[in-house]
Amino acid sequence: TSTMKSSIAFLAALIPGAFAFAPSSKPAFTARTQPLYDAVPLANGAMSFDRVCREWRCKYTGNKADSESLEAIAKAVDEYLPKIKAVSDNVTVNRLVCGSCLDFKLMMTVPLDDFGPWEEKGFEPEGDFLEKIKAIEGVSQVETQTITNMEI
Repeated sequence: TSTMKSSIAFLAALIPGAFAFAPSSKPAFTARTQPLYDAVPLANGAMSFDRVCREWRCKYTGNKADSESLEAIAKAVDEYLPKIKAVSDNVTVNRLVCGSCLDFKLMMTVPLDDFGPWEEKGFEPEGDFLEKIKAIEGVSQVETQTITNMEI
């Protein structure tokens, strides 16, 4: 019983502190409100997707805090962002920057239904954006990739 009392005392001491990490107004997770009617199955049905991502990526030079090439990329993103966001009413745009490997990535994720029409248009404004960043001194390895991107 001494061990049990010690365990109970230990847990009782932890519980008040644990509430500091619990969100008060938002649940820890929310159930999906809409089923994935048009989801495409993968991995023998173990997963599926209904959103597709187009990634534009490159390498930049210098320290991330004061890189002139990264600054020029940021200005290009600002210039093209309104066109990128016009691709779909439900587009999400993520910017990723790695300071150690000098990667810059811009990821645009759209619902599956919007991907085909965007692809048919050459992923506008992809061509113009990529040409713009290719012309920036210090930018290299400009590439694209299409991948699924699901929030789980």
